[in-house]
Amino acid sequence: MTPPLSADRNAFLPLALLAVALPFLIAGSAPPTSTYFNQALAFGGCGLWLMVWALGARPGAAGSSAATRGLLGVGALLLLATALSSAPWGQRLAPLGCLLLGGALMHAVARSCRDGRGGDWTLPLMCALLTAGLLSVVIGAVQVFAPELADGRWVAFATTPGRAIGNMRQPNQLSTLLLWAAAAAVWLSLRERRPIVQLALVLAALVFGVAMTASRTGLVGVVLLALWGLLDRRLPAPVRGLLLAMVPFYALCWVGLEQWLASHGVMFYGDDQLKKTLHGDASSSRGRIWANTWALVQAHPWTGVGVGAFNFVWSMTPFPGRPVAFFDHSHNLPLQLAVESGLPLAGAVLAGVAWAGWRARRALVDADEERARDARTALFMLVMVGVHSLLEYPLWYVYFLLPAMMLAGWLTGSVPASVEPARPPAAAPGWRLRLGPWLWSVTGALALVASVWSTVEYWTVSVIFEPELSFGEAEPLSARIERGRRSVLWGHHADYARATMAKAPEEVFDAFDRPLHHLADTRLMIAYARALEGRGETARAAHVAARLREFRNPASAEFFSVCDAPGSDRRPTPFQCLPDPALPAELMRP
Repeated sequence: MTPPLSADRNAFLPLALLAVALPFLIAGSAPPTSTYFNQALAFGGCGLWLMVWALGARPGAAGSSAATRGLLGVGALLLLATALSSAPWGQRLAPLGCLLLGGALMHAVARSCRDGRGGDWTLPLMCALLTAGLLSVVIGAVQVFAPELADGRWVAFATTPGRAIGNMRQPNQLSTLLLWAAAAAVWLSLRERRPIVQLALVLAALVFGVAMTASRTGLVGVVLLALWGLLDRRLPAPVRGLLLAMVPFYALCWVGLEQWLASHGVMFYGDDQLKKTLHGDASSSRGRIWANTWALVQAHPWTGVGVGAFNFVWSMTPFPGRPVAFFDHSHNLPLQLAVESGLPLAGAVLAGVAWAGWRARRALVDADEERARDARTALFMLVMVGVHSLLEYPLWYVYFLLPAMMLAGWLTGSVPASVEPARPPAAAPGWRLRLGPWLWSVTGALALVASVWSTVEYWTVSVIFEPELSFGEAEPLSARIERGRRSVLWGHHADYARATMAKAPEEVFDAFDRPLHHLADTRLMIAYARALEGRGETARAAHVAARLREFRNPASAEFFSVCDAPGSDRRPTPFQCLPDPALPAELMRP
């Protein structure tokens, strides 16, 4: 499906493979974050692509469309909210960098499309996504049919028998990648006028890969693929029929996988998903986290709980019926905006996106055939990741966020200049045209440098958990922790190790601030409760213990065992056995 290279518009394909395809395919990892290398490569690779492209960019005078400017305004709001949040500064740098690079990429792609050089971005992007998708089908097949071949270096270990998770280790993310690849295959097939049989084989492989994930999000995506074929009357009839046929083909794949795996003594994970959907919790605890999130929105309607503070405030707020997993995200993008930033800002962001989408509709109906096809493809792919964002948080991963921003630039940049209100020549003077490439190249260079710096810092923290990663003789654990704490970006992981390993956690109380802004889990909450008790703050300690009890985590059984032990009625009562004081979450910050 990959078209031949040409010197004028496809020289960026190697950069796209590095920045877009390879991040989806890396299996190797180092603690504490399993997808760190995937995300760092996506960030640095996209920065390199932007920098190299900008060095030769010659933007025309058409300017950006109103839709593009609207999305840039939305990005500015998100940047401001993140910059003004109460999270530790180092934990704000990564999202700020991603927003800045994403905005620059969207603007660059949109301007390229307006200037007739969209192929510098769109063709390499679609080739890279299709490459990543097809190779991920192979990876998924190994995980399902020959899991003994997975080595953790080239193919990630399968965590669930009979289920493909890809090298991202997330079946839902794998399904979205495969459906993006399916859209790329359709676009490339039409662009290159490939035989319909070739497209059918590629789509069949990708949809089979979606079936191997047993992802309900993937099933929704296959239905969306069919809806694209149903609603887009400008697609050729054979292509529309092929897209519609993907739903029954998916059902056949499901049955075939079920039968094959059963004959080899393995239960197809899709059967368990189906039982949950029909007879259990169809949302897999999302319904309860959404209810909890909405309660927090009602309690903090105007300013929210603070960007990056959702996990801490949720963990420290009484919710007797809470889901037992430690959620660091509400698993719904609009709810996440509302709970962290407040309803006014969330409303402004969503209204801005809706307005930009409305203005971009002109690309679907008023553009020439090629641009309209481009816009409809980009729209489907954005809808796909948008639906996924209503159930999880794929855009919190760099390897989804940055391609999505490119797609947004592709869509908004496809709006014909002829349907935009005329702008006076003074509105786009020559110095602005020259400033654009300079800003793009500087942004790309900074992103590349930042990814290298981040990786060096990450290594100083990773050796805390795997000392064999050290170059030379490993340092003592205490020395590794102290060195890791100096990391601006990743020091919260070293603080976590220091706080949870301390015999007297009250003596290292300063170590709790950053990890509690990252994720409050069982070990951290136990250590925090003991630290508060050691400082004489018994009521706060009892509150943390009561919140931990709500999670019903087996790892906390020993911590609460004193409450049921013989003689547990002795005085003074252990703090974890005291009645819940139900304090406001704001009083629980270190």
